[in-house]
Amino acid sequence: MLQMKIIKKFKTSYQIKFSNDYRFLCHTMGSKTIIYDTNSWEKIKELSEPNHPGFIHFSDNDEYLYIKNTSGTLYLYETVGFELIKTIKSNKKYQLVEADFALTNTSLVILDTLNTKDGNQLALINMENGDIRVLTQIKDSINYAYYNQFIEAERAYLFTLVYEITDKYNDEYIVRKIVKVKEPLNNEAIEVIENSEIWDWNFILFNSIHNSFIVVERYDIIMLDAQFNEIIKRVKLSDKVSPELGVFHYIHLSNDGQFIILTYSKRVIILRYEDLEPIVVEEIQYACFGEFSSDDRFILIGTWNNGYILENTLC
Repeated sequence: MLQMKIIKKFKTSYQIKFSNDYRFLCHTMGSKTIIYDTNSWEKIKELSEPNHPGFIHFSDNDEYLYIKNTSGTLYLYETVGFELIKTIKSNKKYQLVEADFALTNTSLVILDTLNTKDGNQLALINMENGDIRVLTQIKDSINYAYYNQFIEAERAYLFTLVYEITDKYNDEYIVRKIVKVKEPLNNEAIEVIENSEIWDWNFILFNSIHNSFIVVERYDIIMLDAQFNEIIKRVKLSDKVSPELGVFHYIHLSNDGQFIILTYSKRVIILRYEDLEPIVVEEIQYACFGEFSSDDRFILIGTWNNGYILENTLC
């Protein structure tokens, strides 16, 4: 697979994550989350809550595992025994949404998207006491907001805001903007960035090493400068990779900034960052997830049928 050695194969894997110390690995299935000890590959826990897990993260110190289900409820597990210690659910005032979330530099506080009476807003959620502090007060017609990435070099969190616009001819269309939230996290730490040429995308990432943005626009991969103003390069994958790619699902950047992995429902593609040229292409049916491990030693591939840990031989 991907011309690389398979270290471990799992059953259905919608997401796969190592703990930061590589002691644990967890992957999500349709109705549970499975935890492995990576020294023995022994299955040490099956978490039945939440049913339908969506997004998973280990805390920086690996003391906790966060899981958000597909209806937005947050679950907090301690990693000693993997016992559930806290859940955060929607209430009348704030509706949690199905979207990824960011861990902040404050223990047990996450940065997430909430649906409020003013549309989607970004908020800090304290998993310990349930306190919620809304950071944004964007009054435009926002349909959705979702988390993209933490930019370590800038200590900033990158989100996409999705707007539905009605023009003077009464036609409706979608516009996206970047919102960057910098530490310390407060109402003054928010910057909104937009580009009149690039306004409808699937996902966006920033490469701190190359100081540029990467935008996935269906089958187009677009590189822009650090100000999100100038288009540096545009590649149409459908002209370079055949046959059909399927539906876009996931993108991830290697820790060294040299490679991008793209997951479509029928293909997994690895691009060389400097010229956006495909260097590895493989047909993998129902692919939905692809990430580099934090040290780039492994590539994690998730599909509706199986999950894989591969030895990364690109570097």
